[in-house]
Amino acid sequence: MFNIVDYLPVGEENAVTMIELANMLNCSKREARALIYEARCKGAVICSSPDSAKGGYFLPKNNDEVRRFIMFAEHRINSTKEATRSAKKFLKNGGFS
Repeated sequence: MFNIVDYLPVGEENAVTMIELANMLNCSKREARALIYEARCKGAVICSSPDSAKGGYFLPKNNDEVRRFIMFAEHRINSTKEATRSAKKFLKNGGFS
Protein backbone atom coordinates (compact mmCIF):
# COMPACT_ATOMS: atom_id res chain seq x y z
CA MET A 1 0.00 0.00 0.00
CA PHE A 2 1.15 3.54 -0.66
CA ASN A 3 1.32 6.53 1.63
CA ILE A 4 -0.95 9.34 0.48
CA VAL A 5 1.45 11.89 1.96
CA ASP A 6 3.91 10.95 -0.79
CA TYR A 7 1.43 12.24 -3.37
CA LEU A 8 0.73 15.61 -1.79
CA PRO A 9 2.64 18.75 -2.74
CA VAL A 10 4.19 21.09 -0.19
CA GLY A 11 2.72 24.58 0.09
CA GLU A 12 -0.77 25.96 -0.32
CA GLU A 13 0.10 27.45 -3.70
CA ASN A 14 0.68 23.89 -4.98
CA ALA A 15 -2.51 22.36 -3.57
CA VAL A 16 -4.16 19.59 -5.58
CA THR A 17 -7.90 19.26 -5.91
CA MET A 18 -9.72 16.14 -4.82
CA ILE A 19 -10.27 15.23 -8.48
CA GLU A 20 -6.56 15.64 -9.25
CA LEU A 21 -5.63 13.57 -6.21
CA ALA A 22 -8.08 10.79 -7.08
CA ASN A 23 -6.71 10.71 -10.62
CA MET A 24 -3.12 10.48 -9.33
CA LEU A 25 -4.11 7.61 -7.04
CA ASN A 26 -6.33 5.96 -9.64
CA CYS A 27 -9.23 5.81 -7.22
CA SER A 28 -12.54 7.51 -6.52
CA LYS A 29 -12.83 10.85 -4.73
CA ARG A 30 -14.48 9.00 -1.85
CA GLU A 31 -11.52 6.63 -1.54
CA ALA A 32 -9.04 9.51 -1.70
CA ARG A 33 -10.97 11.36 1.00
CA ALA A 34 -10.87 8.23 3.18
CA LEU A 35 -7.10 7.95 2.69
CA ILE A 36 -6.66 11.58 3.77
CA TYR A 37 -8.81 10.94 6.83
CA GLU A 38 -6.80 7.83 7.75
CA ALA A 39 -3.48 9.64 7.35
CA ARG A 40 -4.71 12.53 9.50
CA CYS A 41 -5.87 10.09 12.19
CA LYS A 42 -2.37 8.60 12.20
CA GLY A 43 -0.83 12.02 12.74
CA ALA A 44 -0.15 13.40 9.26
CA VAL A 45 -0.64 17.15 8.97
CA ILE A 46 -2.56 17.43 5.71
CA CYS A 47 -3.98 20.87 5.11
CA SER A 48 -6.76 21.89 2.79
CA SER A 49 -7.60 25.24 1.34
CA PRO A 50 -11.01 26.55 0.32
CA ASP A 51 -9.50 28.92 -2.24
CA SER A 52 -11.79 28.62 -5.27
CA ALA A 53 -8.98 29.41 -7.72
CA LYS A 54 -6.48 26.81 -6.49
CA GLY A 55 -7.93 25.15 -3.41
CA GLY A 56 -7.21 21.59 -2.47
CA TYR A 57 -4.96 19.42 -0.34
CA PHE A 58 -1.32 19.99 0.51
CA LEU A 59 1.38 19.55 3.10
CA PRO A 60 2.18 22.73 4.98
CA LYS A 61 5.46 24.51 4.33
CA ASN A 62 5.28 26.72 7.43
CA ASN A 63 3.35 27.39 10.62
CA ASP A 64 1.20 30.08 9.00
CA GLU A 65 -0.27 27.54 6.58
CA VAL A 66 -1.06 25.23 9.50
CA ARG A 67 -2.70 28.11 11.39
CA ARG A 68 -4.82 29.09 8.35
CA PHE A 69 -5.94 25.48 7.96
CA ILE A 70 -6.92 25.26 11.63
CA MET A 71 -8.94 28.49 11.37
CA PHE A 72 -10.65 27.23 8.20
CA ALA A 73 -11.46 23.82 9.73
CA GLU A 74 -12.73 25.30 12.99
CA HIS A 75 -14.95 27.72 11.07
CA ARG A 76 -16.47 24.78 9.14
CA ILE A 77 -17.06 22.91 12.41
CA ASN A 78 -18.83 25.92 13.90
CA SER A 79 -20.91 26.49 10.75
CA THR A 80 -22.00 22.86 10.71
CA LYS A 81 -23.00 23.03 14.38
CA GLU A 82 -25.01 26.16 13.68
CA ALA A 83 -26.69 24.57 10.66
CA THR A 84 -27.86 21.58 12.71
CA ARG A 85 -29.10 23.60 15.68
CA SER A 86 -32.57 24.31 14.22
CA ALA A 87 -33.01 20.70 13.09
CA LYS A 88 -32.19 19.43 16.58
CA LYS A 89 -34.66 21.90 18.08
CA PHE A 90 -37.31 20.75 15.61
CA LEU A 91 -36.87 17.11 16.64
CA LYS A 92 -36.76 18.01 20.33
CA ASN A 93 -40.11 19.74 19.90
CA GLY A 94 -41.71 16.63 18.38
CA GLY A 95 -40.68 16.80 14.73
CA PHE A 96 -43.38 15.72 12.29
CA SER A 97 -45.41 13.76 14.86
